[in-house]
Amino acid sequence: MVVLLLITIVGSVLVTWLLPKAFHSEPPYGTAVDILVGTVVAVIWAVITYQFILPLIGLSGWLGLLLSALDSIGFAAVMLWVLRRIK
Repeated sequence: MVVLLLITIVGSVLVTWLLPKAFHSEPPYGTAVDILVGTVVAVIWAVITYQFILPLIGLSGWLGLLLSALDSIGFAAVMLWVLRRIK
């Protein structure tokens, strides 16, 4: 679980910080809010998928950890889009 949280936090911070720079997008509420919202949502989603959803599908171990972390990092990127739409 600690490895999952570390991967998710580092990945979501990097994605939410670098993705707006790649698309030349201005954060409507600031870079800190982008990073904070993306990281919080990614960590919550990683825990939910790793603890509840992936065991229902039958995935566990390193594969479940990797899928949960990558899915959560992608969800952090989706939250950037949501933040720009609600502004």
